[in-house]
Amino acid sequence: MRQLQNCRNTTTYVLLLIAILSLFVTGCGEKKHSTTKERALLSLTAMRINDDFSKINQEVAGLADVIGELYQPEVIEMNRPNFNIDNYQLADNGVYYKPQNDGGSAVFVSGAIEVDEAVKEIVYFTEFMDSKLIELTKTYPEVVQAYYNDKNSYNRIYPYFDVLAQYGAKMVIPDFNFYYLADEKHNPAKKSVWVNEPYVDPAGRGWMVSAIAPVYVNDILVGVPGLDVTISTITDRYLTKDDYDIVILDENGTVVAINDYLTGVFSLPPLKDHKYLETIRADTYKSDNYNLLKSRSEAVRNLATAIYSDIDHDLT
Repeated sequence: MRQLQNCRNTTTYVLLLIAILSLFVTGCGEKKHSTTKERALLSLTAMRINDDFSKINQEVAGLADVIGELYQPEVIEMNRPNFNIDNYQLADNGVYYKPQNDGGSAVFVSGAIEVDEAVKEIVYFTEFMDSKLIELTKTYPEVVQAYYNDKNSYNRIYPYFDVLAQYGAKMVIPDFNFYYLADEKHNPAKKSVWVNEPYVDPAGRGWMVSAIAPVYVNDILVGVPGLDVTISTITDRYLTKDDYDIVILDENGTVVAINDYLTGVFSLPPLKDHKYLETIRADTYKSDNYNLLKSRSEAVRNLATAIYSDIDHDLT
């Protein structure tokens, strides 16, 4: 890590509380670059990510509005003749779900809260969001899945998958970050927000970040929709250039995405997809081994500290 000790000429961008760190340093390590050229390339990449993620953030806010309308009594009554009650059934473990893939979303009601007729009705009248979930995943290739989580530990998610095999019964969905980070305590502005710290997706997609938004009905939080972007998608979509190296960090210094070259430079463990040896029952984050501010290398810690100091200065 000696090569990093004199590497102070860095370029930093902040996107949606995600820091993008550029190591375009002439004379540092084996790679030599034209700083002006590389900053221009990085700027284009930063603007592309910012544009893509801003659109996703706007879309999840729009999705929340669509879902909020479905909770209105007059809309429920209008849609009632089209409820597909026969699409769902109760499993032996108490989970209420949709056993057949009809081209729409998968449905999972964990049974953490009794699956009574009131909860079932929520499942029925929110089915009409399916067309929007499908539309969003087809419009934005970086969005791997779109979903809605109701306060009753009910999850509707597209694309369809076998929820009984993937989820655990009695799973308390509001205890997960992709729900509670949208609540009034964590999000008093009641706006769409990003879950920036990479977490393991309980639905089986591996490491990801998410855009989420609250749905309030009569000033009560009834649920949270989300749009998921996997870390592998970010890496493939934005970090495949051979002529420069970027690492994307969250606001706490944890690596979100990184290429193979910089993995070696920072002496990080290989960043691989999560292996699902059991169902996910609580928030699962990356270990401190991927946090540059907590690196075992003093040179890396000092560099990361300098980067975040520059970010704080730029934002004030």
